[in-house]
Amino acid sequence: MAASQKNAQQTTNGKLSNSSSEALTLTDKKVWQGSHYADFPEIIEDGDAREFTHESVTDDADNHGSVAGLMYRRRDGTKWVVAWSNPLDENSKVYTDIQRQPVHWGQIKTDLEKRGKPKYEVTKFGYVASLEIDAASRSPTMKASFGLEA
Repeated sequence: MAASQKNAQQTTNGKLSNSSSEALTLTDKKVWQGSHYADFPEIIEDGDAREFTHESVTDDADNHGSVAGLMYRRRDGTKWVVAWSNPLDENSKVYTDIQRQPVHWGQIKTDLEKRGKPKYEVTKFGYVASLEIDAASRSPTMKASFGLEA
């Protein structure tokens, strides 16, 4: 059985783009399913794009998938929340938000589960955040961008 689970391994490949006029710094993360050792980009410079791979491998045999959230922060305190759900037995979905208050991961997880979809966009505080994922792929690419509102 362990061999078949290894064959079923999946990943989420992330590409994060920043066009917000200043660098974004990773200030928090939450992994609900998948590897806790993923190398998420610490800083995304303005005009740059950074990539990562999040593997579904976990020590919990009943909890396979790649489900996590990242929080990036600008110097002005604006926070960009990027969340994805790539579970083993369901289609993938994403959720994003722009916040200035403390981020509550329980609420982010609820929003991801109830409001998440293959493409999600939000505009707040003069910024636009957009996420997109291939819902049917076992190892999808999630494209995420954060920038100034036009």
